[in-house]
Amino acid sequence: MNSMWLITALILLTVLCSGILTKNWFKDDTVTKPKPKPKSDARINRMLAECIALMKDLGVPISDSICPTVKLIGSRRTLGRCCKKGSRKKYSEYDYYIEISGHTVGNTEKSLRNTIIHELIHTVPDGFCHTGEWKKWAKYVNAKTDYKIQRLASEEQVKSL
Repeated sequence: MNSMWLITALILLTVLCSGILTKNWFKDDTVTKPKPKPKSDARINRMLAECIALMKDLGVPISDSICPTVKLIGSRRTLGRCCKKGSRKKYSEYDYYIEISGHTVGNTEKSLRNTIIHELIHTVPDGFCHTGEWKKWAKYVNAKTDYKIQRLASEEQVKSL
């Protein structure tokens, strides 16, 4: 029985060394992995900078420590979110980080700006919840601009995801 085991091992070793059997031999060549989505988008980062400038021009007391790069996330349940420093291990340099669903990148520029402004208002002192200060500043921005900042996305916005 020992010699049979040895013969089988030698045959397998010969086949592997000859290149007949390789690790790619088992792969299905027709299956391709989807390209990874970008983690950021220069157009949305530009919009973030413009929205920050708008909020400051309007006198909205948003934080001075907001990451200038919007992170695109894969969520289909939310259009965006504002994260506080330390809320995730990777977030430590700035006090606030804005994340936008990558599924919304094709939305209109106004819709994207509306989401960004919504998230920026969360950086107002005591504005992290959708009550009190957040609500006050959302109403203020709505009165001063043609944006419609609200607590929840409209049904149309969610369907577009």
